[in-house]
Amino acid sequence: MNNEPIVLRERSTGPISKVVGLYQTLLRRSLEHFFPDGILEAAGDRSFIEWDGQSPEEHYRLGDDPDGLGVEIEWFRTRYLYLPGSPAPFLPAERRLIEVVLQALDLRFRGLFDLDVANRIERFHYASEDLIISDFLGGDDHFRIPAALEALRVAALSTYENRRVSLGTLLLGTPYDPAAPEWVNPDGAPRFNTRLTAIKGFHRLCDGVQTLFLVDQQGELTRTVDIGRWAEKVQGAAPLETPCPRAYVNHAKATRSGGHICLVLTPSQEIKVFAEGVLRFAFSDARWRLLDIPTKFATWCKAIGKSCPNDLALRLFQAALNLAEDRKGALFVVLRDPGSSIPQLIAPTDRIVEEVATDDPHDPENLSPRMAKQSLHHVARNQTLTDLDPTVLEALAGIDGAVVTDLDGRLLTFGAILKIDPEALKIARAVEGARTLAAIAASYHGPVLKVSEDGYLTMYLGGRRVWGI
Repeated sequence: MNNEPIVLRERSTGPISKVVGLYQTLLRRSLEHFFPDGILEAAGDRSFIEWDGQSPEEHYRLGDDPDGLGVEIEWFRTRYLYLPGSPAPFLPAERRLIEVVLQALDLRFRGLFDLDVANRIERFHYASEDLIISDFLGGDDHFRIPAALEALRVAALSTYENRRVSLGTLLLGTPYDPAAPEWVNPDGAPRFNTRLTAIKGFHRLCDGVQTLFLVDQQGELTRTVDIGRWAEKVQGAAPLETPCPRAYVNHAKATRSGGHICLVLTPSQEIKVFAEGVLRFAFSDARWRLLDIPTKFATWCKAIGKSCPNDLALRLFQAALNLAEDRKGALFVVLRDPGSSIPQLIAPTDRIVEEVATDDPHDPENLSPRMAKQSLHHVARNQTLTDLDPTVLEALAGIDGAVVTDLDGRLLTFGAILKIDPEALKIARAVEGARTLAAIAASYHGPVLKVSEDGYLTMYLGGRRVWGI
């Protein structure tokens, strides 16, 4: 007896075909949610669907693009070529996220027909994007992650005494609280979900920055903890291996081991997800972003190469993360060959020089524009990035203009409006904003970090965008 599945050579108009067509649309929308610049192209015959309604097997296949840039996707016998929106290929974490998207949608589809699919009903209670985040982090049987994300999203729409709400939760990965092993959760503990957000005073029990709600493995609320003290007691005081915004270092430390996951609604109404000691995801502008900071920081360090001080790449990257969190725009440029690049990029009046020419001695109270700017340079003259405190560097970068250094960490200028080569001006019409244009032009002289006031961080090199956070 032939058990091969039936192949429908003409698209059926029945309910099964419509459901399959719906999930093909959901695939496109889900990929667009996480990769808004990605390009999904049909690469195979879309005139037939192979599905017998009974097969428990996955209905997708993920393969490598022969050109090594994107991936090939087979979804219900329709073949797609999925390409990134930039010349750089998908990072390993991005490729894994694509596979998780396929797995999550496939589980949801099979749950319509297969009664043996685990948690088939629960998977329809939450947004598919939140389930994808949960599956990427390893998932949990009690759906704590999507329930908490839904609660944070609802809280973001609320106010308390005419102020926006911020809060957070630490989901324990261990059967007990490692900071208080003797703690026993009293009976009647509520589950951490959207119902709690309807209680007005709930929003003031923690602020998400210094204090968090602790949630056990069953998804029940246990107590409120100081995240700094909890992280130090459980994880120790060792520094993080991967940079993290200053305000949330303790949140990342708390998840370094033990399988704990930290979810935070920040005062800027962005949702952050921490796992394995790293800031993994951020939700803003109505979509999730996979940050993959370790890989992108490694790319930045490789672009800087050998420098003195050795932590030049870390200092600039950390400052950029802090400024992005504070929603302050900035531009960091590292020149590989200052001798040839300075005349092309920095006007003479913007350069920090060792000797300052005297101004008009007959009018010492009224400085010329040239001397006024050089007087401002006095606060950082003859200093390197090693000499500057991190907060001072961030203050200099917060001035409108660029911070330019060399590989020795010498501060060449700050608050400078860079000169743009006429050839680079040709791309001005295709670029949004003067800061982006300056970043692209300066990237021909060395690696560049651009911080946007909306909280995004982007690296440029060789006239193109390398990555974004």
